[in-house]
Amino acid sequence: MKKSGFTLVEMLVVIGIIAVLAAASMVGYSKVIKSARRAKNQELVSNAATALAQILNKDGVWPEELIDNKEKGLLDKDTAVVFIRYNLMGLAYNQKEAKGDVSKYRLIGKDRCGIVDAEAEAVLKRSPNAAEGTKVPSGGTVGKHILHYAIDDDGDGFTEASVDGAGVLRIRASAVVWSAGPDGEVDYSTLGRNDDVYSWRPAQVKK
Repeated sequence: MKKSGFTLVEMLVVIGIIAVLAAASMVGYSKVIKSARRAKNQELVSNAATALAQILNKDGVWPEELIDNKEKGLLDKDTAVVFIRYNLMGLAYNQKEAKGDVSKYRLIGKDRCGIVDAEAEAVLKRSPNAAEGTKVPSGGTVGKHILHYAIDDDGDGFTEASVDGAGVLRIRASAVVWSAGPDGEVDYSTLGRNDDVYSWRPAQVKK
C-alpha cells in the first residue's frame, strides 16, 4: 500500500515558504512601527511648540526656567516644571511629594527624564531603572532623545535656534521644538533625508 504524507523535500519547501512569509511580515511590521513613532514624534514636537507659545501668550514673558536653560536647550526634567505649572503636556509627577508646590516636583514614569520622543519613551516604559544614560535600541541614549527647544527671548518675532548641521537658524515663530529621531542625532544638513522632526516649516526659516 502507498503511504500518504509529506516527503522531506516537501516539508523543507513548506518551511521555507513560511520563513519567507514571516520575514516579509516582520519587515512590514517594522515599517508600520517606525511610521507610527515618527507620526507620534511629529505630534509631540508640534504640541510642545504650541504649549510654549501658549505660555508666552498668557503671561507675556518667558518663565525663568526656560531662560536659564536656554543654552542647554532641552525640555528635560528641570525645564518640564514649566509645563506642570501651566498644566500642559500632561506630564506625570509625584503630587504627594510636591504637596501642591510644583517647584518640589519629581517626574515619574515615561516623563521622568523630561519630554522624550517615542523611541526613548518605549525604553522608559519598559525599564523602571532606565535613566538619561540608558541606551536606546535605535541609537543614542535616552538623553539624546530629549526634545530640543528655542524661544524668541528678544521679542523680534524670530527664534534663533542652534540646530546641528545648520548652525543658527532664524525661524519666524515665538518658540520652536525639534526631535533627534530614532538615531539620536540631529543633522539638519540632510533635511528631507534624515529622521529628525521639526515644529517649523522650511518656509518659516529666514534666509
